[in-house]
This record gives sequence, C-alpha cells and structure tokens, in this order.
Amino acid sequence: ILQSLSAPTKSLEQQVNHSQQGHPNVVLFSQVKLTPETHLLQQSHQAQQQQHHPLLHLQPQQLMQLQQQQQQQQQPQISQQPFQQQQPHQFPQQQQQQQQQQVHQQHQFSQQQQLQFPQQPLHAQQQLHRPQQPLQFQQQHVLQQQLQQLQQQQQQLHQLQQQNLQQLQQQQLQHQQQQLQQQHLQRLHQQHQQQQMQNQAAQHLTQTPQALQLPVAAQQPQHHQQQQQQLQPLFGHDPAVEIPEEYFLLGCVFAIADYPEQMSDKQLLATWKRIIQAHGGTVDPTLTSRCTHLLCESQVSNMYAQALRERKRCITAHWLNAILKKKKMVPPHRALHFPVAFPPGGKPCSQHIISVTGFVDSDRDDLKLMAYLAGAKYTGYLCRSNTVLICKEASGLKYEKAKEWRIPCVNAQWLCDILLGNFEALRQIQHSRYTLFNLQDPLSPSQHLVLNLLDAWRVPLKVSPELLMGVRLPLKPKQNESSLQPSSKRARIEDLPPPTKKLTPELTPMVLFTGFEPMQVQQYIKKLYILGGEVADSAQKCTHLIASKVTRTVKFLTAISVVKHIVTPEWLEECFKCQKFVDEQNFVLRDAEAEVLFCFSLEESLKRAQVAPLFKGKYFYITPGICPSLSTMKAIVECAGGKVLSKQPSFRKLMEHKQNKVLPEIILISCENDLHLCREYFARGIDVHNAEFVLTGVLTQTLDYESYPFC
Repeated sequence: ILQSLSAPTKSLEQQVNHSQQGHPNVVLFSQVKLTPETHLLQQSHQAQQQQHHPLLHLQPQQLMQLQQQQQQQQQPQISQQPFQQQQPHQFPQQQQQQQQQQVHQQHQFSQQQQLQFPQQPLHAQQQLHRPQQPLQFQQQHVLQQQLQQLQQQQQQLHQLQQQNLQQLQQQQLQHQQQQLQQQHLQRLHQQHQQQQMQNQAAQHLTQTPQALQLPVAAQQPQHHQQQQQQLQPLFGHDPAVEIPEEYFLLGCVFAIADYPEQMSDKQLLATWKRIIQAHGGTVDPTLTSRCTHLLCESQVSNMYAQALRERKRCITAHWLNAILKKKKMVPPHRALHFPVAFPPGGKPCSQHIISVTGFVDSDRDDLKLMAYLAGAKYTGYLCRSNTVLICKEASGLKYEKAKEWRIPCVNAQWLCDILLGNFEALRQIQHSRYTLFNLQDPLSPSQHLVLNLLDAWRVPLKVSPELLMGVRLPLKPKQNESSLQPSSKRARIEDLPPPTKKLTPELTPMVLFTGFEPMQVQQYIKKLYILGGEVADSAQKCTHLIASKVTRTVKFLTAISVVKHIVTPEWLEECFKCQKFVDEQNFVLRDAEAEVLFCFSLEESLKRAQVAPLFKGKYFYITPGICPSLSTMKAIVECAGGKVLSKQPSFRKLMEHKQNKVLPEIILISCENDLHLCREYFARGIDVHNAEFVLTGVLTQTLDYESYPFC
C-alpha cells in the first residue's frame, strides 16, 4: 500500500524537476495556472487506488480531518505563489531548491496519510477542490476601491482650493479699498497742512522781523527753525540801490566750472563771457575771494564745495539765460537754476522715457532740459513704451491714455526732486506727494533740498558808489542811440522804394538770405528791390542764396537742392553798384574750413543737385521726436525730391518695397529718444539711420548708408 501511494508522488516530483531544469521561470508562474491539471491527475491517481485497493473506505470523521489537513497544506502553497510571482528575478538555483523542498513536504504528507488511514481508499468525489476565484481578482478589486477614494479626496481638495482662492480675492479687494481710502485721507491731510502753512506764512510776513525771531529761538524746535529760514527774504542786489537795467550784472564776479570741459564749441564760452561783461559783470579764470557767483552744472566738484563754504552764489547757465530775459538779477526760483546733485553726465533716470502734458512754452522747454540732465529720454508724444507722464493737471487725452495703459502720472516735483538729490523719488513714483496736481509753481524746487544753496542769497549784493557812477556816465548816449534804433528796426518791406527796373519773371532773381543779422538783411533787401529782384517765399522758388559762409541752417539745407547759385553778399553790392544784376561766377561762395570739416566740395554738390534730385524716388519714415523738428526734416527731404510717409511702415511693407524694385525704397530716420519705436526693425535686422543721413547727405549730395545707422 505504501509503495502504491508513493509511486504517483515520485512520478510527479520527477515531472516537476524535469520541467524546472528546462524552464524554471515558466514553472514558477504556472504553478497557479496549472492547478486544474494537477487536480485531474490527483483524481485519476485516486481512481487507480480504488481499483487496486477496494477495501479502503474512510469514515466521516476521518474524512473531515483529511480535508482540514489538505486545506492547511494548500494555504501555504497559495500564499507562496504570489510571492514567487512578485519576485521573478530570483536566481534559478534558489528557485529549484524551493521547489524541491515543496515536493519533499508533499511526499512526507502523503506518507503520513497512508500511515494514519491504511484501510480507507480515497474516492474521486471526495477530493478537495481549490478556490474558484483567483487572488489577482481580489487585488484588482481592492485597487479599484483605493482609486475611487483618491479621486474623491482630489475633488475635495479642489473644492477647498477654490474656496481659499475666493477668500483671498475678497481680502485683496478689501485691502485695495483700504489703501485707496488711506491715500484719499493722506491727500486731504496734506492739503490741510499746505493751507495751514500758507496761512502761517501770511501771518509771519505781516509781523516785524524782530518779533519773528524771538519766539523761534525760544519755543520752536529745529524743523520750525528751518521753516523760519525758508520765510527769510532772498535778495539779488541791495534793494536800496537802483541798478541800471542794461547793467543788471553790475558787481557780479563769476567763476565758471564744469561747462568748459563739456563744451565742444569753445566759442560758446567766449560768448558767455562777452555777454556777462556787456551787462556789467566780470569773469575770473578761477574761484577767487572776490568772486560772488559760481556758474556750474553739478554739486559734485571741489570748486563747488569751496564756493559753498565761502557762501558764494552757485547757479547754472539756465539761471543766467533767465535773468538775461528779465534784465534783472533775481534769486534762482526753478529747479533748473540750481546745480544737479550728481556728477556731470550722471544719468539717474536713464531707464525712463518721459512725456509731458499740460505744460507750454518755457515750462515745456525747461522740462525737456530737466529730462535731458537726468539722463531720461523725452518724447513729445505718448505711447505704450513711455514709463512716466509728467502732468500739470489730472486731465487731457494723454492723462486718460496713461491711466488706461497703466503709465505712472506724476507732477513736475518728481523730476525736480531727482535733479536735486532725492533719488528715493525713483522708487516712490506712486507716492501721494507726486500725485498732487494744479500746483501754483510746479517747477519750483523743494525748499529743504536747496536751503544750503539759498543761504548766500539771504544777504543782498552791494555795489560800490564808484562802480555805480562809472556806468551811469556813458548811459545817456546809449539811451539816445537806443531811441533811434526802433525806427530802423521798424523798416518793413512795404516801406521800401519801388524798383527802378521792371524785369521779366524769367530774369527776376528770387533771393534768400541766411546767416546775417536782421538789420543787415533789411539793407540787402532794400538794394535788391531797387534792382528789381524779389525775396523768395520758400526755398522751392529760390534761384539765388546769399550767404557769407556754409551754415547748416534750414534755408541753406533746403536751398542747396534747388538753387542755381550760392553767392556772397559782394555779388549784391556789385549789382547795386552797377545798377544791374551781374554774372555770379566771380562771387561763388567758397568756405574752405567747412568743406574740410564735412569732406565735400560745395561746387560739386551744386552740380550733382542740378543733374538729379538726391532723394528722387525714395520714401522716408521719420520718427516724431527727431531733431531738428519733423517739419524741418520734411522740408529738407522734399526739396531734395523725396517723400515723407505719415504712417509708420510695417516690416511686411518694408520687405515688399525692398524686394520689388519697381516700388520706391523706404529709408528709416530716427533719434535716440525714439529708438523704442524701432524695436521691431532692429529685431529684424533693418537699418535705422540718424538725422545726419539727411542733413550731411543733402550738404554733400551723397547717399551714405554706412556712416549713420544705429547699432
């Protein structure tokens, strides 16, 4: 019986070992899949046992025990099979050892069954069946449940995030509303403070100076002393002495710093000295003890520091221009009149593109100069590339567009503060101090920034009686001369005598004058009319240009492309002497210095212009901030045969005109302040030239594409 029971077991062990030697991995993975086949083998084996041993019959209790033992044996086998599936990379030797151990255990178990139940055969109907549902289905079911739980958690997290986002947006809106309310309150508070200061100033000015000083020294702290210092009067000359208007710089001794190093034209400095001396002042080569004024551009120099220690009056050339118009020496009252707080050439606003609105005439010109001194680019127009708009009042088309494009809008005080050393204004561009408009004097400096500079102006400049008498003696002849001048200045073309000769239109010279003083021009026009000539209304109608030298004036640059002759004034004098128009060949203008400077020949330029217009068949697009003005550039281009486009061309249009030789060439002209308008051109590798392409090109009558493009 024992041999018959163990025989199938040994044959099964041999089959397993044989299959393991050939395909170890297949056997491992097929142990679960081949369970039905092994079950059939067991049934056939038991059927054979029943045939050979008909006397073996199991009792019900023994059958139950046998089923429990077989289940215990199958459970560890089933639990080991997934583990083997999860580790397919075990070494073949280890896998064979594990399988041999399992087969050996089965063999021992079968022997124990035979010893315990020697007389009972196994029936095929009593064989234990393995579970119908594999373990893999259970694992998939568990994974599906976990996936559903994760999806539910993600939905809950998404809902929480949306709720948090809504709460954050509400908090931001509340914060913005609070900020707007605070800014409004600050503006009201500042307006209230300004009103109080104005009232206090009016009250203090009505009191005597002695009554004013006592309470300040006794009660007010240091910042009130500064306010009191601001209220002290400023003086030019001594108010008790009357200074003649023509000599309003009498008693002023100037030293000049910064400007000589920056002047490319040294003749300009000589002109300044001559003007100062003509109005009673003097100029010393260095800062001496007798100097009263230092004409400088910057506060960063040794000469400025010395002048400040010695209480000299430190002012700029812009102040000198202002008092020349007024004919009176007045204290500096605009930010442009004070030296800037950074070295010459310093550019604190180099990243800004500034435009202005609401300012006209001298105010607008001063803002242009201030922007230039600060290193910013200035545009007369407003576009999306502008970084700041300086407004006189909170209205106008530019202001509305700036708000729409989110361009900061500030008052002129912002630029004044930067020039005078408050560089924090660059970061505080949204500060409420710079958003107050309709100021009484928008270009005046902040007093706390110029207190030390105004200190020298609190003492009046005294003029000695001897110096005053010296200028009063020759005053009467000059007054008589000046009384006669208006009659000659009032001379008009209509008052000139009629021409003595009447010429045909073809023979009548149409003349333009350039480079002369107005009085001299009036004398030339009088002689021209007597000879029968006429003054041309425009360069297009001009036949003769009279000039003493080559100048880059509008008249010269427009006329050179159309006139027949450019002659000296001696031609007109000779004509008047002969009482007829003589040949121009002996009076052609020659200027060797200018021809060397610009590398051209005036005679050759005239010949080229008469052969064919320089810009014939060419279109120009000129950006609006060009210098000289767009209207001037347009006149020069049109006189040379070109056409100026009013609308900026697209890249596509440029390429179309470039590739199609039938279409006119388009030439782009711009300036430093307008380069932001040409970004697309630079990105596409299209040349953009500066104004010299036109100005020097017309003067020399050449097209130079290599010398003037922006890099």
